[in-house]
Amino acid sequence: MTEKINAVDLWNGVKKMDYEEAVKTGKVTVLDETYDRAYLDRIEKLAIHEGEELDLTIPLVYTPLNGCGSIPFREMLNDRGFKNWKIVPEQENPDPDFTTVGYPNPEDPKAFKLSEQYGREFGAELLMATDPDSDRFAIEIRDDEGNYIPLNGNQTGYLLVNYILEGHKTAGTLPAKGAMVKSIVTSTLSTIIAKDYGVDMFETLTGFKNICGKVPYLHEHGYTYLFGYEESVGYAACEDIRDKDGISAGMLVAEAAAFYRKQGKTLWNVLQDIYAKYGYFAEDEPNLVLEGIPGAERIKRMMVWLRGNLPTEVTGVKVSKVIDYQNGYEDIPPQNAIRFFLENGSWFAVRPSGTEPKIKLYFYSVQDSREKALAVNKAVKEDMLAKINSVE
Repeated sequence: MTEKINAVDLWNGVKKMDYEEAVKTGKVTVLDETYDRAYLDRIEKLAIHEGEELDLTIPLVYTPLNGCGSIPFREMLNDRGFKNWKIVPEQENPDPDFTTVGYPNPEDPKAFKLSEQYGREFGAELLMATDPDSDRFAIEIRDDEGNYIPLNGNQTGYLLVNYILEGHKTAGTLPAKGAMVKSIVTSTLSTIIAKDYGVDMFETLTGFKNICGKVPYLHEHGYTYLFGYEESVGYAACEDIRDKDGISAGMLVAEAAAFYRKQGKTLWNVLQDIYAKYGYFAEDEPNLVLEGIPGAERIKRMMVWLRGNLPTEVTGVKVSKVIDYQNGYEDIPPQNAIRFFLENGSWFAVRPSGTEPKIKLYFYSVQDSREKALAVNKAVKEDMLAKINSVE
């Protein structure tokens, strides 16, 4: 197959032009540094706290994972006045082979191996990473014992939603009709936080064409957009940048860490405060990878089976509500996804990936302690995975 593809002359009949001629004739426009500066100026206007409100000596470690985030992230930290940060040198510059990291996905804690090493040497309170094209962003934070704890996208979202709303309320800049947006498979804890601040949380299908695509609707109905995100470490902090953006998300997290440090708190402390106030949530997002045509056909059978055998209870807990998005739901367009809500506050969702050979599952539980929530979530996950995996 590869030989046949390579044998095809893809450029047959196509008029060729060298780069210099393309630039000279206006076929190619080279963007200069004024565009970079405009971008940084815009995201830096998202600052909620500045100057004496922040402890800008907070020790930080950042890695672009051999991608393109190094220059804008570094300039952003310098612009904001951070004085005590380090970039992972082995991962500072682009490397198409990603020789120091393997699979460069910041959602995977293994991507933080070198960051943790430098973090321990440097005494860093916060480790930050962007993916190779720097649109996704993930962190590890230190707990009370000094261990680095990787946060999933939901947990980083809790911190950002809470920090943005708390900051605007304190400053008196919280709009009368504030709005945030999350995907249907993102934790509902952020909805609870938003509601506490009088802000509406809207749900959309996954992907930032949907999350940021909600902005025109919000404008039409008198809302002010404050933040959008989904659990897969994607955050849209600015409606002028209508996509996930790791640099602006990193700026807000670094700022939050510096703000709370000034108050004698760490991000770990703040996360525990959020749980204590709003409920101890647990999150898990396993994927079943089923490659090739046989895998795709099995995924179809799994979804057909699930719709034909909707569970009425899971681990002895009754299912109180089912939302099937196959034909759309309220103002949400159709998608091959189903959500199940249990009477104990747990819920889970199942959907095939639109871009990878996977069936994706999302599990959320809430209890009066994080340990109990994790245990309940694990039981629900194991029950449903066994059922779905039984489909041949």
